[in-house]
Amino acid sequence: MPVALSVRSADEPTLRLFDGALVAWMTLWVVVGVLTGMTLWQAADIGDTLRTSGEAIGSAGSALEDLGSVPLVGDRPAELGAETRATGAEISARGPAVKSDLRRLALLLGLSVALIPTTPVLGLYVPLRLARRRETRSLRRSLRSAPRDEAGRPLRDPVLDGYLAQRALQNLPYVDVRRVVGADAGPVDPSNQQHARRLADAELTRLGIRRSRG
Repeated sequence: MPVALSVRSADEPTLRLFDGALVAWMTLWVVVGVLTGMTLWQAADIGDTLRTSGEAIGSAGSALEDLGSVPLVGDRPAELGAETRATGAEISARGPAVKSDLRRLALLLGLSVALIPTTPVLGLYVPLRLARRRETRSLRRSLRSAPRDEAGRPLRDPVLDGYLAQRALQNLPYVDVRRVVGADAGPVDPSNQQHARRLADAELTRLGIRRSRG
């Protein structure tokens, strides 16, 4: 609720500040997520190291097996060589699987780091921002569709002025309200046509909406 009220009542400079903060927040976590994923992706090359190491161990085992054929050496080196070669083959076969698992983890972790902090913020802020945009568009359409006098100038809508005056009283600081209606104008009264017009114009200015001049 406080966030909704802030987005609805914020003036245009504050709203642009909110938008900039959202873009900066999203950019930060997207960059962190990409860097995290890239780091782990590069670390997945350890799978190639495992494969190469397993091949080297297998080669050493094959050499030991060949040594068993030398007279007077016995069968023990050949047995040890067979065990070593089998271990090397197992390590070498495990390398590609480790590389694939780490790269899959890199993608998942990178996406998680980027999306977990940003998705709730987007899910909360974007609907409020779109609602604010629809509201300002509706006000602009109401101003454009206002009746016009014989000279083609738009006439003031008392109902719209009253609505905008009430919004101004809710959103503007007291100092600004007194400045708008005039310090010597007596009590602020939105039912007073002059007060309502001034407050309505102040609220449109706060929202970044300009009245049509003709």
